[in-house]
Amino acid sequence: MEKSSQSGKFLPAYGYGLALISIVFTVIFYLTKLYGNLWMGYLGNIIMFIGVLLSIIHYNRVRHDRGSAMSAFSMGWRTTLLATIIYAVFMILFHFLVGGNPAHSLQEHDTVKDNFWVYFLGNIIFVNLFVGVVAALLGAMVFKSDQKTTSPNEP
Repeated sequence: MEKSSQSGKFLPAYGYGLALISIVFTVIFYLTKLYGNLWMGYLGNIIMFIGVLLSIIHYNRVRHDRGSAMSAFSMGWRTTLLATIIYAVFMILFHFLVGGNPAHSLQEHDTVKDNFWVYFLGNIIFVNLFVGVVAALLGAMVFKSDQKTTSPNEP
């Protein structure tokens, strides 16, 4: 019983942490007018990928490497979902407070507000969920504790 209560305690920490890191980078990139650069989006995706992998590694350590691949994937999925929801809510609020698309902050035309929803659905929702699921699948398979390369009868 202690293992499951410990694993449940750090689940929100990774989701909140990933969302907070994404929010901090969004604000920094917006203030420095760098958010319009293409590689800034890739940095956010790398942060999500590495964060989900780290949450699975920590989950396995807390469970003393006795967790199944499905439970590790579930941990990664929940971390992804929590971080994506928090970051999406922040981006909607940020959009209404700042007015305009932070991804295109260097452009000054009337279609910027219309492009926000494409950016929001494409990059913030779809890409973050996709990268998180890929990281969860990879982490669940790579960090699975009971992988065997030989048959039980071989020495």
